[in-house]
Amino acid sequence: MLFVPLTLPNGSTLPNRLAKAAMEEAMAEAGQLPGLAIERLYARWAQGGAGLLITGNVMVDSRALTGPGTIALEAHTPLAPFKAWTLASHRHGAKIWMQINHPGRQVMANMGGLAWGPSAVPLDLGKHSTLFASPVAMTHAQIAEVIERFAATAHAAEQAGFDGVQIHAAHGYLLSQFLSPLANRRDDEWGGSVANRARLLLAIVRAVRARVGRLLRGGQTQFCRLPARRLFRRRRAGSGGAAQ
Repeated sequence: MLFVPLTLPNGSTLPNRLAKAAMEEAMAEAGQLPGLAIERLYARWAQGGAGLLITGNVMVDSRALTGPGTIALEAHTPLAPFKAWTLASHRHGAKIWMQINHPGRQVMANMGGLAWGPSAVPLDLGKHSTLFASPVAMTHAQIAEVIERFAATAHAAEQAGFDGVQIHAAHGYLLSQFLSPLANRRDDEWGGSVANRARLLLAIVRAVRARVGRLLRGGQTQFCRLPARRLFRRRRAGSGGAAQ
């Protein structure tokens, strides 16, 4: 069954059931854009026979990056380099989905830029904690901006020829931070109960689905699921454990 085509609910067909999972490449060129190196990499993966290639995380805000080699795609980013990236995969028969992400507080201190979080709770990594910037609690306006940025990035990805987007809500990035009761200590509609902590993720999914066309909306808009323990774990009284 691995090599049998798979037709998705939107009518798009993957050539087989083999998928390359997302992993950050850190191969951006000037302007946080994809270039020849990443085109060659994805062409090689497509030649290897994978039916679906999921990119490493592409940031929705160029002011908030996980590293100097991070690719970013915003509403007004030039699309030509991204179109070349998709063509490198399509030329060899593979579909390509873009993983879209915001790092939240997981921004290196020496990188500068914005370190936003649901609450002003820094990463607790012991002696390595100072490697990361101290986050500021997001305002309602900043939350609305992030929702719009995810939708704009998904739309731009579609315009560039990507076959789908994967919304990254794991690995301690911004959406994972909102889901976690350890990182999210808000007392408004964006924090507290599981329903409130999931509000941002669901708002982003709805905004993306409203912005993209039928091909993405019909079955290829995905998000990373989290283990239940991340959603329900409570900080122990007096605990100095890492906020997740």
